[in-house]
Amino acid sequence: MFRIVSLIVFAAVLGCLVLHYLVFPCGRGRRFTPSALIRKCVHLFTLLFLEQSLNWGGRLRKLAFLLGLLSFIVLLLTGFLPLLLGGRLEGYWLMLHMTFAPIFIACAAVVVMTGAERYRLLKKDVEHWAQLRPQQHVQNACWLTDCTATPKVGFWLLAAISLPLTLTMAVSMTTLFGTEGQQWLFDAHRWCALAFAAAALCELYVLCRQMIRRDCR
Repeated sequence: MFRIVSLIVFAAVLGCLVLHYLVFPCGRGRRFTPSALIRKCVHLFTLLFLEQSLNWGGRLRKLAFLLGLLSFIVLLLTGFLPLLLGGRLEGYWLMLHMTFAPIFIACAAVVVMTGAERYRLLKKDVEHWAQLRPQQHVQNACWLTDCTATPKVGFWLLAAISLPLTLTMAVSMTTLFGTEGQQWLFDAHRWCALAFAAAALCELYVLCRQMIRRDCR
């Protein structure tokens, strides 16, 4: 059952993101010419660089985010790819998964602690949402993804999901709850991981989209 639900969730998320990009394009000029695709890839790559305007806290958060992003990709592939291919998380897949898990947890903690102030919901976020409503049309803007409040909501949602995601795996390695409890915690960890992965993919899309729109103004 979990394998089927995972396939449906990932297909739905990726399909919705592609459809959203087609309906609400970001950037300038043509989107599907070879030169435009190369420019888009280069632009996305430059988003990984450290901006010179960042202070030490911002630089630490960006570095932790990049390392956490790498860890997330490894955990996503090792955690779901064997399952989606009909196998199990074992052997080298499991070793790689367990190696990057503590790195991801540490990076997530740094990002949350250093970014909590920046991602506070403010009155101006509501005002920005009002400017993007359909009846007050802004070219190629979507009131849901291009509002400044959206990445903030995603940030706190991911922070909330990361707690049960981490605790269910850590506690399941102990003998506190017996064999049945360990199995329940393992299943809970998988469902939390699926929810986190879906939310993280949407959050990454929103962040990249908003940075590209900001740079193209």
